[in-house]
Amino acid sequence: MRKILLPALVSSLLTPLWSAQAATTVIVNSSAPVSNQIMPQLRATHGTLGTLLSTATQIGSAVTAGNDKIAAMIQQSNENMQHYATFAQQARNLEDARRTYTVPSSICSESASGQASQISRQASAKQGKLSGGGGITNQQVKEQIASPAAPDDDQFAAATIRGQFCTAEDVEAYGALCQGISDQPGGDRQVRSVLYGAGEEEKAPELTFSPAQTDAAMMYMKNSARKTAGRPLRKEEVNSDTGRQYLGQTTQFEAIISAAEQPQLAMIAASQPNEATKAVLAETLNAASSKAWFDQNGSEQAKRTGMMSLREFEAFEVQRRYANTDYLKDLQEMEGDNLLRESIRIQSLQNALLLSIKQQLQENAILAGQQLSIAATEHYQPRLNATLQHLTTGAARE
Repeated sequence: MRKILLPALVSSLLTPLWSAQAATTVIVNSSAPVSNQIMPQLRATHGTLGTLLSTATQIGSAVTAGNDKIAAMIQQSNENMQHYATFAQQARNLEDARRTYTVPSSICSESASGQASQISRQASAKQGKLSGGGGITNQQVKEQIASPAAPDDDQFAAATIRGQFCTAEDVEAYGALCQGISDQPGGDRQVRSVLYGAGEEEKAPELTFSPAQTDAAMMYMKNSARKTAGRPLRKEEVNSDTGRQYLGQTTQFEAIISAAEQPQLAMIAASQPNEATKAVLAETLNAASSKAWFDQNGSEQAKRTGMMSLREFEAFEVQRRYANTDYLKDLQEMEGDNLLRESIRIQSLQNALLLSIKQQLQENAILAGQQLSIAATEHYQPRLNATLQHLTTGAARE
């Protein structure tokens, strides 16, 4: 390097002299300025350039790495957005499926309606049993229901049985006739025995009767509707013409009495614990709103036996909706198809109740027709007999 630069430097210094005289070859072995000043500067410059190159390389690498990171972050962000959009769509699909297909916890209380017909049939079947004295635990009341008696005997027995249903006023008035103040005062002569169950005057209404309440209700039915107009015939009396006429009259009378007692008998039968409600009630009470209503309003008999009567079942189906704030909370949480289904169930319940009202109106129409028949018979029979007698007398004269 020195050998190259030194001739060049000398040449540049001597250029003006060449133009004035002939060139002379000069050999320079060393130069202090080159060695001491130029070469160190060149070496420093070379080091600086190397440092700059290294720095530029590092900067370029850092920029490239930063760009890669930014690209990776953008890609990750896009992937995250795609995952979020997918998750949000799945959540919406699941929520739509829940609203459409999920069965609410209150469905247990809806299954009760599927047993309504069976419960009603069993209640109707109990009417014949009660009419013959079945299901009555009080022996005296059972005999009064099952065994027809002459009017005097019937009235005497009614007075004797009244001693089992004495009020405080009865005890004071009748003394020894009463067995003390009854747990069901007035049960044999107060209509609330049939409507709400016999018991203390301030007791809450009950739609499922205990055995004792059933006895009181049947005795009220006997006193108010199953009257006795004549004594039963003996076998030897039936064979005569008068006996047959008497039997025909009692048959007609008993037919009317059967109609008169039917509404009460049907209500007492519908107030008996019904076996068909046992499984239904156990399942229905799994729903918190239904259990809350039952715990507060269910009859003691239903709570003790786990069975409701037809009347209490119908009240349960209606009131656990209409008069139950827990159900209203369930209703507010329903939406979509579940809310639509609940509306259909309510409409179906209303239809069932309307059908029951229709059947009751039909029964009332039958009773009204029988009352009209009695009134017509009482009005026309004396007139027809008088006309027939006049006609017979006139024919005899001719």
